[in-house]
Amino acid sequence: MNKPILPRDVAWILKKLNENGFEGYIVGGCVRDAIMGIEPHDWDMTTSATPQEIKRIFSHTVDTGIKHGTVTVVLNGENYEITTYRVEGDYQDCRHPSHVSFTRDLHEDLLRRDFTMNAIAYCQSEGYVDIFGGISDINERVIRGVGDASERFREDALRMLRAVRFSVQLNFDIEEKTKEALKENAELIEKISAERIREELTKTITGNALNRLPVLWETGLLKHISLELCNSVEKNSEDIIYQLKGIEKNTVMAYAVFLQFMDIPKAKNVLQSLKFDTKTMRLAKTVLNNMKVEIETSSAQVRKFAARIGTEALETLYKVKLAGGENAAEKALETLKRVIEDGDCISVKGLALSGEDLMGIGVEKGKAIGNILNELLEMVLENPKMNNKETLLKTARDKLI
Repeated sequence: MNKPILPRDVAWILKKLNENGFEGYIVGGCVRDAIMGIEPHDWDMTTSATPQEIKRIFSHTVDTGIKHGTVTVVLNGENYEITTYRVEGDYQDCRHPSHVSFTRDLHEDLLRRDFTMNAIAYCQSEGYVDIFGGISDINERVIRGVGDASERFREDALRMLRAVRFSVQLNFDIEEKTKEALKENAELIEKISAERIREELTKTITGNALNRLPVLWETGLLKHISLELCNSVEKNSEDIIYQLKGIEKNTVMAYAVFLQFMDIPKAKNVLQSLKFDTKTMRLAKTVLNNMKVEIETSSAQVRKFAARIGTEALETLYKVKLAGGENAAEKALETLKRVIEDGDCISVKGLALSGEDLMGIGVEKGKAIGNILNELLEMVLENPKMNNKETLLKTARDKLI
């Protein structure tokens, strides 16, 4: 079995805890990844030491989440989170415990975790601490709730979406009792913040094992995120999954595919309800608005389309359409790439003259300048070679006659 190769600083921190009479382990996703042969990105550590004891041991610490037992140790310019073993009180909002109590017992700490695969601890001297059979479940590629799965989901409803996300990311089955618990508690996802739902949903629809995606709506979770989205996705699931497999792991592309069969206003409402940032919202809406536009592959048409919606949106749109089987999109993508590489003008700002140049030949300041600039842009979009100052000024003078 694979054993974690601890970074030097992580090993030093755990050793330092031991030297001061405390237990210290890596725990959670980094242990799971190591068992699977995946290089961990984050190293979560847990200890029997209280936050105050951690702060006494290490010279440079930050109180990142001290109420919940988490202290960040700063070592060699890197941050390492260490969390005290803890027992959590009742969850009153399906997300946050009413209180947290510290414990010296690792087993009590592992009991509060979500899935068996994430409830394994490891240290170099002792090896793996696996009281729930998480290693076996990892080897069998199974997601199983720790203890009573329904209780785990009622404690923190976000765990339901995490189960689906892990299934799609890792290509794991969700064990039957855990899946039944998902169905029984699906409506609790409505208590979770939009930002948290967006984060998990995005990771899910950009996952690797997209054949497992239907569990998102089969369990009822998607219905309680958006009924209209769920109805749209269920009716078109084969096309959506096929296209998601064909695109890059890109947020805007994924949502363009996922929302494409909805009415545009309803699709936009879904994006707004998930509280995306302004740039992502604008880009996704632009792509969705143009999903039904027929693809033109000539350089002039591509330039005109790019001038209207921007090169980033256009490239995204072409890639989504290509994933949907529109072969013309491949040629259009090649044309767009050439337009960008050649530096063709696709905006008024890219013209070889300015409004001041037009005023210099007698054009009145105001609307007239904008009108002439737009006319010149249309001419240049047809023929980029005309984008030189002499030609543009001559054309502008002709319009004044």
